[in-house]
Amino acid sequence: MKLSGKVAIVTGSSQGIGCGIALKFAESGADVVINYHTNDDAAKTVAEQVRSLGRKALTIRADVSKAADVEHMVNKTLEAFGAIDILVNNAGIFIGGTIAELEEDTWDRVMAVNLKGVFLCCRAVGNYMMANQVKGSIINIASISGRLPELNGNAYSPSKAGVISLSALLAVEWAGYGIRVNSLSPGPVMTPLQQSIYATPALLAARNRGIPMNRHGRPEEIGSAAVFLASDDASYVTGENLSVDGGSLASMYHLIHQISGQH
Repeated sequence: MKLSGKVAIVTGSSQGIGCGIALKFAESGADVVINYHTNDDAAKTVAEQVRSLGRKALTIRADVSKAADVEHMVNKTLEAFGAIDILVNNAGIFIGGTIAELEEDTWDRVMAVNLKGVFLCCRAVGNYMMANQVKGSIINIASISGRLPELNGNAYSPSKAGVISLSALLAVEWAGYGIRVNSLSPGPVMTPLQQSIYATPALLAARNRGIPMNRHGRPEEIGSAAVFLASDDASYVTGENLSVDGGSLASMYHLIHQISGQH
């Protein structure tokens, strides 16, 4: 198994893409820390699924936008497993609206979770890896919206653009320590949030027409891409932003779809 014997922290992994990554990591041999903010029951369910795959799991509640919570998460992981080999910064929030209507506290909250949270987790885990000569892998979940701004996404697109830039910077700074840092940019993925937005077959079909592969991705497909970036198969890959989007960025269909106001 590609991640046999590894220990991974996956933030925001009680549902959606984070859950898909955590389970794919477990399938590939890693023990997994399930980080969550509020949904204790969902985190416990994911942990049980990890254990059912023969791997160890630990749930840790932490707000990634708070340095003290992040340090607590890292310390609890080291107490339980003695090592951290992989970090996936997946925790994020989306609050819709236009920039003109955007309240300052909404901007601050989105940036605090989506960008500051990535910085805090990278700093804490990166410092551990450098101090202990761990040649680890850090994967920051960005979005194709970080490259192609998403209408009515207010602070979301700028926050994800920042994640892509921060990942490239850290890749250069930490390459000499053998720490690889990459970003992974999903396109439309069928998560609980997406299900609530596209709640009818007609709405879902309209959204799928904006994707060249004519369907949403699945969380486990993002998980498979994360396994690649975390594994030795990607041993010479750092500073990369990998889009997993059904061809959305490669095609004008995605842009035309958003301009049409169907999103």
